[in-house]
Amino acid sequence: MLRTALVVATTVVFLTPSAAADPPLPPPNDNRANAIVIDPPATVGGTTVGATSEQSDPYPSCGQVQSTVWYRIPDAPSGRIVLRLQAGGDLDGILAVYEGRRSQLHQISCAATDRRGRAQLVFAAKEGANYFILFGRLRNSVDGTFTLKAATPGPTSKPPGAHLPRRGVRAFLDPIGRPDKAWSTRMEAGTTYKINLAPDRGRCVAYTLFPPGTSSFEGGGAVLRRECGGYATYTPGPRKGGRYSIFVQTRGTRSGRQGYHLQVAPASPNDVGPGLPLANQETRRGALNAARDDVVNFFHFDVTLSSDVTLRMRTPGRFELLLLSETGRRIDCECDGSGRAYIRRGLKPGQYFAVVRAETGSRGGYRISLLIRAITQTQTLIGGSRTPILGPGQTASVEVRVTPAARGHVSIYVERFLPLDGWVFSRRVNLDTGDDGVARLSWRPPTLGRWRMRSFFRGTVTASPSSSGYLVVTVRS
Repeated sequence: MLRTALVVATTVVFLTPSAAADPPLPPPNDNRANAIVIDPPATVGGTTVGATSEQSDPYPSCGQVQSTVWYRIPDAPSGRIVLRLQAGGDLDGILAVYEGRRSQLHQISCAATDRRGRAQLVFAAKEGANYFILFGRLRNSVDGTFTLKAATPGPTSKPPGAHLPRRGVRAFLDPIGRPDKAWSTRMEAGTTYKINLAPDRGRCVAYTLFPPGTSSFEGGGAVLRRECGGYATYTPGPRKGGRYSIFVQTRGTRSGRQGYHLQVAPASPNDVGPGLPLANQETRRGALNAARDDVVNFFHFDVTLSSDVTLRMRTPGRFELLLLSETGRRIDCECDGSGRAYIRRGLKPGQYFAVVRAETGSRGGYRISLLIRAITQTQTLIGGSRTPILGPGQTASVEVRVTPAARGHVSIYVERFLPLDGWVFSRRVNLDTGDDGVARLSWRPPTLGRWRMRSFFRGTVTASPSSSGYLVVTVRS
């Protein structure tokens, strides 16, 4: 009895501490449906202690997490939102932001905590959008507490900005520490200027042009905007000359050095048109550098007759070739940046522009060539008719007429109709047209029946190929 009692007592003493250690309750924002609403600027405390993971939790691209907690920014303001998180203790985790669209989440950005337990990111919020913020500990980390700060800082730069050198400037931004920079340059009314911002490869840096007298970059009033750098032209209107501001902003989401080159210069006719003349059968050489301000070259050419026009461009760079009408209407564009461009179009009489344009950051030499061939029409006739009737043994004078008149090679295909087999090949005759564009053939049908001819003009360097309809000849007694 005594031994039994001792065993029972020992067992009771061993179990009592474990039974008293209840698991911690999950935090109130343990799931997305109960995300804590924050209104930047705001600072909130949080914890992953007791947090769980939902089956519907997204998978951040920065790492695998569990013990997730959620925050939400509903009806977001337009502009930059900066998130900074400081983890306590040995907690390591992932901070991620998502845009909610109906029932779906679309990741905007994410960041892992560094060796000091900090994670920070910035994103460009859309006005009225719904954003969810997730924080979860790494699977091999411990739970702990953290502090999350959300801010909506305005521009750090003030107008009009630093003077922009004539040769441009090479500068750097940081999405967190130095998100923007203002530059200024003088522009004269009625003068066209070319503006080019070339971000480092793979980066996105926006710029906005503000007129003289701008007092803040936060309101409206911009006259030009490019969301990811690139090339543009601008011409100040009457009494609009003065000191213009170029407000440059990074579109990055994580802290890091992001370089760009910005340059502004007066545009020349080669930049905006009409550019250099491009003659028929001519090849011109040129070079572009979209890392600076030499981004576009214009060429112009005239078409006097309805013509078959071919443009070719070769380059080792990532260049585009555009064909424009004299009113600026885009007729065609080889815009894949492959380095080999080929445009062939039928054009009416008029003036046209060929434009070579380098993609952002690309540079190199190129060759562009033009071939204009008048669009021809070919007819095959006997005595001015396409359906002549001949008698047995009669010799006919066949004429092949090319309009407009062109000297070149013509092939005439002659076919015979067999009642059981239909039309079958009989012979081919090769001729040359004269200065009048006419080729002549004396032809005697060998038998009675139905015959037909069709002619093919092979074309020349100045005249396009063409073919005639069928000349049908009936030979009967």
